[in-house]
Amino acid sequence: MIEADGERHRTCNRTYSWQMTKKRAALIYNPMSGRAGRRAEEARLMVELLGKRGIDATSHATREPNDATRLARESVEAGADIIIGYGGDGTLNEVLQGIVGSRAALAVWAGGTSNVVARDLGLMVDIERLADIIAAGKTKRIALGVARRKDAGEQRSRGAEEQKNEEVEEMQDKGAEERKSPPAPLPPCPLAQKAPLHPYTPAQKERYFLMFAGIGLDASITRNVNPKLKRKTGEFAFWVSGIKHLATWEAEPFTVEVDGEKYESVFAVIGNGKGYGGGISITPHANLEDPWFEVSIFPRRANNLAYLSDLARCVYGSPEKTNATMVRGRHVVANSSDAPWVEVDGEVIGPLPMEFYILPDALPVIIP
Repeated sequence: MIEADGERHRTCNRTYSWQMTKKRAALIYNPMSGRAGRRAEEARLMVELLGKRGIDATSHATREPNDATRLARESVEAGADIIIGYGGDGTLNEVLQGIVGSRAALAVWAGGTSNVVARDLGLMVDIERLADIIAAGKTKRIALGVARRKDAGEQRSRGAEEQKNEEVEEMQDKGAEERKSPPAPLPPCPLAQKAPLHPYTPAQKERYFLMFAGIGLDASITRNVNPKLKRKTGEFAFWVSGIKHLATWEAEPFTVEVDGEKYESVFAVIGNGKGYGGGISITPHANLEDPWFEVSIFPRRANNLAYLSDLARCVYGSPEKTNATMVRGRHVVANSSDAPWVEVDGEVIGPLPMEFYILPDALPVIIP
Protein backbone atom coordinates (compact mmCIF):
# COMPACT_ATOMS: atom_id res chain seq x y z
CA MET A 1 0.00 0.00 0.00
CA ILE A 2 1.28 3.44 -0.86
CA GLU A 3 0.11 6.96 -0.29
CA ALA A 4 1.44 10.49 -0.69
CA ASP A 5 4.19 11.63 1.68
CA GLY A 6 2.91 12.35 5.16
CA GLU A 7 -0.60 10.99 4.52
CA ARG A 8 -1.96 8.36 6.85
CA HIS A 9 -4.14 5.43 5.95
CA ARG A 10 -7.58 6.57 7.02
CA THR A 11 -8.35 3.35 8.89
CA CYS A 12 -5.08 2.86 10.78
CA ASN A 13 -2.13 4.75 12.22
CA ARG A 14 0.54 3.56 9.83
CA THR A 15 2.15 6.02 7.43
CA TYR A 16 3.21 5.03 3.92
CA SER A 17 5.80 7.00 1.96
CA TRP A 18 6.63 7.43 -1.71
CA GLN A 19 10.27 8.14 -0.86
CA MET A 20 12.59 6.29 -3.22
CA THR A 21 15.59 7.06 -5.43
CA LYS A 22 13.47 7.38 -8.56
CA LYS A 23 9.85 6.57 -9.28
CA ARG A 24 9.07 4.14 -12.08
CA ALA A 25 5.95 4.33 -14.20
CA ALA A 26 4.46 2.15 -16.92
CA LEU A 27 2.10 3.76 -19.42
CA ILE A 28 -0.36 1.28 -20.94
CA TYR A 29 -2.46 2.55 -23.80
CA ASN A 30 -5.05 1.32 -26.27
CA PRO A 31 -3.93 2.44 -29.75
CA MET A 32 -7.48 1.99 -31.10
CA SER A 33 -9.44 4.16 -28.65
CA GLY A 34 -10.10 7.87 -29.11
CA ARG A 35 -7.91 9.50 -31.75
CA ALA A 36 -6.18 6.25 -32.64
CA GLY A 37 -3.70 7.73 -35.12
CA ARG A 38 -2.15 10.03 -32.51
CA ARG A 39 -2.11 7.68 -29.55
CA ALA A 40 1.46 6.40 -29.92
CA GLU A 41 2.84 9.91 -30.35
CA GLU A 42 0.96 11.17 -27.29
CA ALA A 43 2.29 8.23 -25.25
CA ARG A 44 5.84 9.06 -26.36
CA LEU A 45 5.34 12.68 -25.31
CA MET A 46 4.04 11.66 -21.86
CA VAL A 47 7.10 9.44 -21.31
CA GLU A 48 9.30 12.42 -22.18
CA LEU A 49 7.39 14.80 -19.88
CA LEU A 50 7.59 12.38 -16.97
CA GLY A 51 11.32 11.91 -17.55
CA LYS A 52 11.82 15.64 -17.19
CA ARG A 53 9.99 15.42 -13.86
CA GLY A 54 12.20 12.68 -12.46
CA ILE A 55 10.10 9.64 -13.32
CA ASP A 56 11.52 6.73 -15.28
CA ALA A 57 8.61 5.82 -17.58
CA THR A 58 8.02 3.28 -20.33
CA SER A 59 5.03 2.91 -22.70
CA HIS A 60 3.28 -0.26 -23.85
CA ALA A 61 0.53 -0.57 -26.50
CA THR A 62 -2.19 -3.20 -26.21
CA ARG A 63 -2.65 -5.59 -29.13
CA GLU A 64 -5.69 -7.66 -28.21
CA PRO A 65 -8.48 -7.97 -25.61
CA ASN A 66 -7.20 -8.34 -22.02
CA ASP A 67 -3.68 -7.37 -23.13
CA ALA A 68 -3.76 -4.38 -20.78
CA THR A 69 -4.12 -6.78 -17.86
CA ARG A 70 -1.05 -8.74 -18.92
CA LEU A 71 0.98 -5.58 -19.47
CA ALA A 72 -0.06 -4.13 -16.10
CA ARG A 73 0.76 -7.33 -14.27
CA GLU A 74 4.18 -7.61 -15.94
CA SER A 75 4.93 -3.95 -15.18
CA VAL A 76 4.06 -4.44 -11.51
CA GLU A 77 6.27 -7.54 -11.36
CA ALA A 78 9.09 -5.51 -12.95
CA GLY A 79 8.86 -2.95 -10.13
CA ALA A 80 6.66 -0.14 -11.51
CA ASP A 81 5.34 2.17 -8.78
CA ILE A 82 2.72 3.85 -10.97
CA ILE A 83 0.60 2.28 -13.70
CA ILE A 84 -0.88 4.85 -16.10
CA GLY A 85 -3.96 3.70 -17.98
CA TYR A 86 -4.46 5.67 -21.22
CA GLY A 87 -7.66 4.92 -23.09
CA GLY A 88 -11.30 4.47 -22.29
CA ASP A 89 -12.98 3.05 -19.21
CA GLY A 90 -12.71 -0.43 -20.70
CA THR A 91 -8.94 -0.13 -20.96
CA LEU A 92 -8.79 1.08 -17.35
CA ASN A 93 -10.87 -1.88 -16.24
CA GLU A 94 -8.41 -4.24 -17.92
CA VAL A 95 -5.45 -2.47 -16.28
CA LEU A 96 -7.21 -2.74 -12.91
CA GLN A 97 -7.29 -6.54 -13.11
CA GLY A 98 -3.49 -6.58 -13.28
CA ILE A 99 -2.68 -4.33 -10.32
CA VAL A 100 -5.20 -5.15 -7.58
CA GLY A 101 -3.32 -6.53 -4.61
CA SER A 102 -0.02 -4.89 -5.57
CA ARG A 103 1.66 -1.75 -4.20
CA ALA A 104 1.33 0.17 -7.48
CA ALA A 105 -0.87 3.26 -7.76
CA LEU A 106 -3.22 3.79 -10.71
CA ALA A 107 -3.01 7.00 -12.74
CA VAL A 108 -5.90 7.69 -15.11
CA TRP A 109 -5.31 9.41 -18.46
CA ALA A 110 -8.62 10.12 -20.21
CA GLY A 111 -8.61 8.91 -23.80
CA GLY A 112 -11.83 7.08 -24.51
CA THR A 113 -15.53 7.51 -25.18
CA SER A 114 -17.02 8.42 -21.79
CA ASN A 115 -13.98 8.78 -19.48
CA VAL A 116 -16.23 8.25 -16.46
CA VAL A 117 -13.35 7.41 -14.09
CA ALA A 118 -11.25 10.42 -15.10
CA ARG A 119 -14.21 12.75 -14.59
CA ASP A 120 -14.94 11.36 -11.13
CA LEU A 121 -11.30 11.80 -10.07
CA GLY A 122 -10.99 15.33 -11.53
CA LEU A 123 -8.41 14.27 -14.12
CA MET A 124 -9.90 15.73 -17.32
CA VAL A 125 -6.76 17.83 -17.83
CA ASP A 126 -4.20 18.44 -20.58
CA ILE A 127 -1.07 16.36 -20.91
CA GLU A 128 1.30 18.85 -19.24
CA ARG A 129 -0.97 19.22 -16.22
CA LEU A 130 -1.42 15.45 -15.96
CA ALA A 131 2.35 14.93 -16.00
CA ASP A 132 2.64 17.41 -13.10
CA ILE A 133 -0.09 15.57 -11.15
CA ILE A 134 1.54 12.17 -11.67
CA ALA A 135 4.96 13.51 -10.67
CA ALA A 136 3.53 15.08 -7.49
CA GLY A 137 2.45 11.59 -6.40
CA LYS A 138 -0.59 12.56 -4.34
CA THR A 139 -2.93 9.60 -3.84
CA LYS A 140 -6.10 8.52 -2.14
CA ARG A 141 -7.34 5.02 -1.52
CA ILE A 142 -10.62 3.96 -3.07
CA ALA A 143 -12.93 1.00 -2.73
CA LEU A 144 -13.37 -1.47 -5.58
CA GLY A 145 -16.37 -3.51 -6.60
CA VAL A 146 -16.08 -7.20 -7.36
CA ALA A 147 -18.42 -9.14 -9.65
CA ARG A 148 -18.27 -12.84 -8.85
CA ARG A 149 -19.76 -15.62 -10.94
CA LYS A 150 -21.86 -17.71 -8.60
CA ASP A 151 -21.65 -20.73 -10.87
CA ALA A 152 -17.86 -20.68 -10.98
CA GLY A 153 -17.45 -23.38 -8.34
CA GLU A 154 -15.90 -21.93 -5.21
CA GLN A 155 -18.08 -20.05 -2.75
CA ARG A 156 -16.82 -17.62 -0.16
CA SER A 157 -15.87 -19.17 3.16
CA ARG A 158 -18.51 -19.81 5.80
CA GLY A 159 -16.72 -17.42 8.12
CA ALA A 160 -16.92 -14.60 5.59
CA GLU A 161 -20.62 -15.31 5.02
CA GLU A 162 -21.32 -15.29 8.76
CA GLN A 163 -19.46 -11.99 9.10
CA LYS A 164 -21.58 -10.51 6.29
CA ASN A 165 -24.80 -11.68 7.99
CA GLU A 166 -23.71 -10.15 11.29
CA GLU A 167 -23.07 -6.82 9.54
CA VAL A 168 -26.53 -6.93 7.94
CA GLU A 169 -28.25 -7.70 11.27
CA GLU A 170 -26.35 -4.91 13.00
CA MET A 171 -27.33 -2.43 10.30
CA GLN A 172 -30.99 -3.48 10.48
CA ASP A 173 -31.04 -3.10 14.28
CA LYS A 174 -29.95 0.52 14.00
CA GLY A 175 -33.17 1.40 12.21
CA ALA A 176 -33.97 3.04 8.92
CA GLU A 177 -33.24 6.59 10.06
CA GLU A 178 -29.73 5.85 11.25
CA ARG A 179 -29.10 3.79 8.13
CA LYS A 180 -29.32 6.99 6.07
CA SER A 181 -26.38 8.58 7.88
CA PRO A 182 -22.83 8.19 6.47
CA PRO A 183 -21.37 4.84 7.55
CA ALA A 184 -18.17 4.59 9.55
CA PRO A 185 -15.19 3.45 7.43
CA LEU A 186 -14.44 -0.25 7.48
CA PRO A 187 -10.94 -1.61 8.17
CA PRO A 188 -8.92 -2.66 5.12
CA CYS A 189 -10.29 -5.87 3.66
CA PRO A 190 -7.71 -8.69 3.63
CA LEU A 191 -8.98 -9.77 0.22
CA ALA A 192 -7.69 -6.49 -1.20
CA GLN A 193 -4.16 -7.48 -0.20
CA LYS A 194 -4.40 -11.06 -1.49
CA ALA A 195 -6.51 -10.54 -4.59
CA PRO A 196 -5.54 -12.70 -7.59
CA LEU A 197 -4.03 -10.98 -10.61
CA HIS A 198 -5.63 -12.25 -13.78
CA PRO A 199 -7.49 -11.25 -16.93
CA TYR A 200 -11.15 -12.17 -16.93
CA THR A 201 -12.41 -15.04 -19.08
CA PRO A 202 -15.73 -16.88 -18.80
CA ALA A 203 -13.91 -19.71 -17.00
CA GLN A 204 -12.73 -17.42 -14.20
CA LYS A 205 -14.88 -16.25 -11.36
CA GLU A 206 -14.17 -12.60 -10.50
CA ARG A 207 -13.91 -9.23 -12.18
CA TYR A 208 -13.00 -6.04 -10.34
CA PHE A 209 -14.67 -2.77 -11.29
CA LEU A 210 -14.05 0.88 -10.55
CA MET A 211 -17.35 2.65 -11.18
CA PHE A 212 -20.38 0.44 -11.68
CA ALA A 213 -21.95 -2.84 -12.71
CA GLY A 214 -25.09 -2.94 -14.82
CA ILE A 215 -27.54 -5.82 -15.10
CA GLY A 216 -30.20 -6.29 -17.76
CA LEU A 217 -31.11 -3.44 -20.09
CA ASP A 218 -27.86 -1.46 -20.16
CA ALA A 219 -25.71 -4.60 -20.52
CA SER A 220 -27.92 -5.68 -23.40
CA ILE A 221 -27.52 -2.26 -25.03
CA THR A 222 -23.74 -2.39 -24.56
CA ARG A 223 -23.58 -5.83 -26.19
CA ASN A 224 -25.29 -4.44 -29.29
CA VAL A 225 -23.30 -1.22 -29.76
CA ASN A 226 -21.80 -0.99 -33.25
CA PRO A 227 -18.00 -0.86 -32.66
CA LYS A 228 -17.32 1.09 -35.87
CA LEU A 229 -19.95 3.69 -34.97
CA LYS A 230 -18.52 3.87 -31.45
CA ARG A 231 -15.03 4.68 -32.78
CA LYS A 232 -16.44 7.38 -35.06
CA THR A 233 -19.08 9.00 -32.84
CA GLY A 234 -18.26 8.01 -29.25
CA GLU A 235 -21.19 8.11 -26.82
CA PHE A 236 -23.67 8.75 -29.65
CA ALA A 237 -23.28 5.08 -30.61
CA PHE A 238 -24.75 4.06 -27.25
CA TRP A 239 -27.76 6.33 -27.75
CA VAL A 240 -28.36 4.82 -31.19
CA SER A 241 -28.09 1.32 -29.77
CA GLY A 242 -30.36 2.16 -26.85
CA ILE A 243 -33.16 3.68 -28.92
CA LYS A 244 -33.08 0.82 -31.44
CA HIS A 245 -32.89 -1.68 -28.61
CA LEU A 246 -36.01 -0.48 -26.86
CA ALA A 247 -38.04 -1.28 -29.96
CA THR A 248 -37.21 -4.99 -29.80
CA TRP A 249 -35.85 -5.69 -26.29
CA GLU A 250 -37.59 -8.42 -24.30
CA ALA A 251 -37.09 -7.89 -20.58
CA GLU A 252 -35.60 -10.78 -18.62
CA PRO A 253 -36.70 -10.44 -14.98
CA PHE A 254 -34.25 -11.12 -12.18
CA THR A 255 -34.08 -10.89 -8.41
CA VAL A 256 -31.69 -8.48 -6.70
CA GLU A 257 -30.86 -9.12 -3.06
CA VAL A 258 -29.11 -6.22 -1.30
CA ASP A 259 -27.81 -7.10 2.17
CA GLY A 260 -30.65 -9.58 2.58
CA GLU A 261 -33.49 -7.45 1.14
CA LYS A 262 -34.98 -8.81 -2.11
CA TYR A 263 -36.29 -6.79 -5.07
CA GLU A 264 -37.63 -7.69 -8.51
CA SER A 265 -36.02 -5.97 -11.48
CA VAL A 266 -35.26 -5.95 -15.20
CA PHE A 267 -32.50 -3.32 -15.02
CA ALA A 268 -30.20 -2.50 -12.11
CA VAL A 269 -27.04 -0.45 -11.63
CA ILE A 270 -24.64 -1.17 -8.76
CA GLY A 271 -22.67 2.04 -8.26
CA ASN A 272 -19.26 2.10 -6.62
CA GLY A 273 -18.79 5.64 -7.97
CA LYS A 274 -21.32 8.19 -9.14
CA GLY A 275 -20.25 8.26 -12.80
CA TYR A 276 -22.17 6.38 -15.46
CA GLY A 277 -21.51 7.94 -18.86
CA GLY A 278 -23.42 10.02 -21.37
CA GLY A 279 -24.17 12.66 -18.76
CA ILE A 280 -26.57 10.22 -17.09
CA SER A 281 -26.96 10.11 -13.30
CA ILE A 282 -28.19 6.79 -11.89
CA THR A 283 -26.25 6.36 -8.61
CA PRO A 284 -25.56 10.00 -7.68
CA HIS A 285 -24.64 9.34 -4.04
CA ALA A 286 -22.09 6.60 -4.66
CA ASN A 287 -18.58 7.57 -3.58
CA LEU A 288 -15.35 5.81 -4.52
CA GLU A 289 -13.98 6.27 -1.00
CA ASP A 290 -16.99 4.78 0.79
CA PRO A 291 -17.25 1.04 1.53
CA TRP A 292 -20.84 0.96 0.23
CA PHE A 293 -22.61 0.48 -3.09
CA GLU A 294 -25.55 2.60 -4.14
CA VAL A 295 -27.93 0.32 -6.03
CA SER A 296 -30.66 1.58 -8.36
CA ILE A 297 -33.24 -1.10 -9.10
CA PHE A 298 -35.72 -0.57 -11.94
CA PRO A 299 -38.87 -2.74 -12.00
CA ARG A 300 -40.57 -4.09 -15.09
CA ARG A 301 -42.72 -1.51 -16.89
CA ALA A 302 -45.86 -1.92 -18.97
CA ASN A 303 -43.95 -1.33 -22.20
CA ASN A 304 -40.42 -0.47 -23.27
CA LEU A 305 -41.23 3.15 -24.06
CA ALA A 306 -41.91 3.69 -20.35
CA TYR A 307 -38.18 3.32 -19.70
CA LEU A 308 -37.57 6.45 -21.78
CA SER A 309 -39.19 8.61 -19.09
CA ASP A 310 -36.84 7.10 -16.49
CA LEU A 311 -33.89 7.73 -18.80
CA ALA A 312 -34.93 11.36 -19.33
CA ARG A 313 -35.05 11.96 -15.56
CA CYS A 314 -31.58 10.41 -15.18
CA VAL A 315 -30.23 12.62 -17.95
CA TYR A 316 -31.53 15.67 -16.10
CA GLY A 317 -29.91 14.50 -12.86
CA SER A 318 -33.06 13.35 -11.05
CA PRO A 319 -32.86 9.56 -10.73
CA GLU A 320 -34.81 9.74 -7.45
CA LYS A 321 -37.84 10.81 -9.53
CA THR A 322 -37.76 7.63 -11.60
CA ASN A 323 -39.60 4.41 -10.88
CA ALA A 324 -36.41 2.94 -9.40
CA THR A 325 -35.78 1.84 -5.83
CA MET A 326 -32.47 3.26 -4.59
CA VAL A 327 -30.71 1.53 -1.69
CA ARG A 328 -27.24 1.17 -0.21
CA GLY A 329 -25.46 -2.05 0.63
CA ARG A 330 -22.20 -3.98 0.75
CA HIS A 331 -23.29 -7.25 -0.78
CA VAL A 332 -25.57 -7.81 -3.77
CA VAL A 333 -26.78 -11.13 -5.19
CA ALA A 334 -28.59 -11.29 -8.55
CA ASN A 335 -30.36 -14.43 -9.81
CA SER A 336 -32.68 -15.18 -12.68
CA SER A 337 -34.43 -18.10 -14.35
CA ASP A 338 -33.38 -16.41 -17.61
CA ALA A 339 -29.87 -15.23 -18.44
CA PRO A 340 -29.74 -11.40 -18.43
CA TRP A 341 -26.28 -10.03 -19.11
CA VAL A 342 -23.95 -8.10 -16.83
CA GLU A 343 -21.46 -5.37 -17.68
CA VAL A 344 -18.87 -3.64 -15.50
CA ASP A 345 -17.34 -0.26 -16.39
CA GLY A 346 -18.89 -0.63 -19.86
CA GLU A 347 -17.44 -4.11 -20.52
CA VAL A 348 -19.83 -7.06 -20.88
CA ILE A 349 -18.60 -9.95 -18.70
CA GLY A 350 -21.33 -12.59 -18.83
CA PRO A 351 -24.85 -13.58 -17.72
CA LEU A 352 -26.39 -14.05 -14.28
CA PRO A 353 -26.21 -15.51 -11.66
CA MET A 354 -23.60 -13.28 -10.00
CA GLU A 355 -22.86 -11.67 -6.68
CA PHE A 356 -21.21 -8.32 -6.08
CA TYR A 357 -19.27 -7.19 -3.04
CA ILE A 358 -17.02 -4.30 -2.12
CA LEU A 359 -13.33 -4.18 -1.19
CA PRO A 360 -12.72 -1.14 1.05
CA ASP A 361 -9.46 0.82 0.64
CA ALA A 362 -8.37 -1.57 -2.08
CA LEU A 363 -6.47 0.69 -4.51
CA PRO A 364 -4.34 3.86 -4.37
CA VAL A 365 -5.14 6.26 -7.22
CA ILE A 366 -3.33 9.40 -8.30
CA ILE A 367 -5.34 12.58 -7.73
CA PRO A 368 -4.76 16.34 -8.33
